[in-house]
Amino acid sequence: MHTAVHLGLGLGVLGAAGYAFVAIVGHVFETPAEAGALGALISLYLIVNIVGAGVFAAVEQETSRAVSSAAARGESLRPIVRRAALLALAAFGGLVVLVLASWPLVLSRVLDGQVGLLVALLVAIAGCALVYWARGVLGGQQRFPAYARTLYVEGGVRLLPCVVLLIVAVQQPAAYGLAFALGSAVAALAVAPALRLPPAGDVQGDTSGMGRSLAYLMGAIALSQMLANLAPVVVTYRSPGDLVTAGVFGSTFVLARIPLFLFAPVQAVLLPKLSAAAARGEHDELVQRLRQVLLVVLGVGGAGVLGCALLGPWAAEVLFNTAFAPSAGMIALLGVATLIMMLALVVQPTLVAIGRQRLVTIGWIAGSIVFLVVVVLPGDPITMALAAQLAGPAVVLAVLGGGAVRALAAPSPTTARR
Repeated sequence: MHTAVHLGLGLGVLGAAGYAFVAIVGHVFETPAEAGALGALISLYLIVNIVGAGVFAAVEQETSRAVSSAAARGESLRPIVRRAALLALAAFGGLVVLVLASWPLVLSRVLDGQVGLLVALLVAIAGCALVYWARGVLGGQQRFPAYARTLYVEGGVRLLPCVVLLIVAVQQPAAYGLAFALGSAVAALAVAPALRLPPAGDVQGDTSGMGRSLAYLMGAIALSQMLANLAPVVVTYRSPGDLVTAGVFGSTFVLARIPLFLFAPVQAVLLPKLSAAAARGEHDELVQRLRQVLLVVLGVGGAGVLGCALLGPWAAEVLFNTAFAPSAGMIALLGVATLIMMLALVVQPTLVAIGRQRLVTIGWIAGSIVFLVVVVLPGDPITMALAAQLAGPAVVLAVLGGGAVRALAAPSPTTARR
């Protein structure tokens, strides 16, 4: 209970900071003339989740899996931690190149041509590289109080500067973007003293498969974040003549993602336990934990869908200061899409723990193809975005769920495969 409370409170602070950021910029940039700045800041928030948290969440999961597996076998953790740090650095470099290359082609239009927001995005990516690596080290050792501290600090550093900027009536979008971006880096620095490792053992941890495993996971999680966050960015890009409506959809979209924030600690706690169980060959433990978490997610997600339908229009208009209230049906559909995403993300750590990273990647590729095809179809951009949000994750859940059923149906422990 102590762990769950820490993670829940830490996630609450981080989640509140994210929603407060969207709410604050919605109140600061509220006129039609400022719709471009508002859309750019919401897009920044979503892009950070796609290219920052999306990629580096894979670093966290692979680090956590490798650390927990090595610990269960009594091996030294130091080679694994060093290898994970190098992989995180390589991912950071690749993302910087990608972002800079996409600026003149697409990103400049999405971020309203503001170079300050480009700088904020690069700062956020650097911070994500640090904090997600640190969370992988901590989570793999099941040191969740320190893990929760990164959530507290990241949320607080994101929230407080934005509140100060609001109070002193700053009207520069780049200032809000940078305030949001600094949270991850400060969170990593805050737990630096806690990243201690046990004394090195005689048996060195095996790092030979980490690069390939991370590549599979990175592709899968980046695609999962694209499915979770890209739709409003596409709507903004496709609606240059109606940025007000696009902004309303973006704010509503963020609102419907609340259950995903509540789910994040489940993944953080679940993966190291599953990895340790897989390393010990405890097949029944894998099945039991997956079943329990699926039931919890169905309950949380179902409540989220109901909350979207009943309170969503009011919350969007009052809390996020949208230009008009979105329909309850639209928010409810976004809530259903969120539930489907959560179910897929529950199955994913189980497949990772038993070495089925390739299947995870295949599932997200298939879902992403469906999503991208639907979201760019001719027609109303918001209608196509809603359809894509339902179709893409549904395909992912079908692939991952089918793979998990086949893998766990065997009476003997599954042999890890990468």
